[in-house]
Amino acid sequence: MALVKLNTFHWHITDSHSFPLEVKKRPELHKLGAYSQRQVYTRRDVAEVVEYGRVRGIRVMPEFDAPAHVGEGWQHKNMTACFNAQPWKSFCVEPPCGQLDPTVNEMYDVLEDIYGTMFDQFNPDIFHMGGDEVSTSCWNSSQPIQQWMKKQGWGLETADFMRLWGHFQTEALGRVDKVANGTHTPIILWTSGLTEEPFIDEYLNPERYIIQIWTTGVDPKVKKILERGYKIIVSNYDALYLDCGGAGWVTDGNNWCSPYIGWQKVYDNSLKSIAGDYEHHVLGAEGAIWSEQIDEHTLDNRFWPRASALAERLWSNPAEGWRQAESRLLLHRQRLVDNGLGAEAMQPQWCLQNEHECPIDACSRGSGRLGLIVLLLLTTLSA
Repeated sequence: MALVKLNTFHWHITDSHSFPLEVKKRPELHKLGAYSQRQVYTRRDVAEVVEYGRVRGIRVMPEFDAPAHVGEGWQHKNMTACFNAQPWKSFCVEPPCGQLDPTVNEMYDVLEDIYGTMFDQFNPDIFHMGGDEVSTSCWNSSQPIQQWMKKQGWGLETADFMRLWGHFQTEALGRVDKVANGTHTPIILWTSGLTEEPFIDEYLNPERYIIQIWTTGVDPKVKKILERGYKIIVSNYDALYLDCGGAGWVTDGNNWCSPYIGWQKVYDNSLKSIAGDYEHHVLGAEGAIWSEQIDEHTLDNRFWPRASALAERLWSNPAEGWRQAESRLLLHRQRLVDNGLGAEAMQPQWCLQNEHECPIDACSRGSGRLGLIVLLLLTTLSA
């Protein structure tokens, strides 16, 4: 990352599948939730990652995704709904299901301890609270949640469950502020039902929240968010989800965001075209690579050199497109390999050795270069 000046490592460190983070005050979370006790991020591990990033100019930004995407590690706490419910597709987007129960006051004490660990270890200047893919049907499957809502005089319609979500976000934010000693750390949330009208206006203060866009680059909801004054981070899945293009793992065929996204599409993903007149509200962009089908054996190949294409687009934002960048990226891919990264091959090595000869329009482009050389030569002679 430092080689291409990518300056933030966004660490989505827990999910419903696994809780691998050691939380000092809540050791049962990783003991029950990690895949194994060998697959735990200890306090020492986290400190090493943070320091490794710091000396290379890279911020390590933690995320605790909630209220959805929780499950393993929370067993026997009576603080969740629809944990590992079946059939899972009725309650969540992928197995195992699980959401925090916003009506259990003790749950916020656990959240506070998790947040406290993250602030102690990461000392973040910006914090990601997730908020991704919350299912109202999950909460509606819980009788205790239904009873609590009825006691508040609420109904059981979608708007009522969004109100419950807003209640959770308000309470959870209060716990973040408590462990951050009232510093009002900027908060990131993923685009979701809560970032849509009318809920975004009621629950999310644009002075406090940054919205991370994971919908498509042409989603009209993005403009509505920008018009309200929110800062955004762009991670549109149709260009910046680098795990797309694999086989389906909960069904046949390919995974949900297929096809594979080539480096050319990453490079030509224009923040200006996404944000329009609100480009000054864009804090940056992120190449996301989710780990359902990625592990330490395949990470480098899937991430590099496409992340390098993103880095050049963000730092230089050249007027030209990917074709003009191709020879640079071929050389850079070789630098990545020379530095020990298993970066994906882009072309046969012959193309690297014969610059500009492989593109399908190489002949016409070659004539253009010859004409330019002749023109410059003649101009020089006439002078």
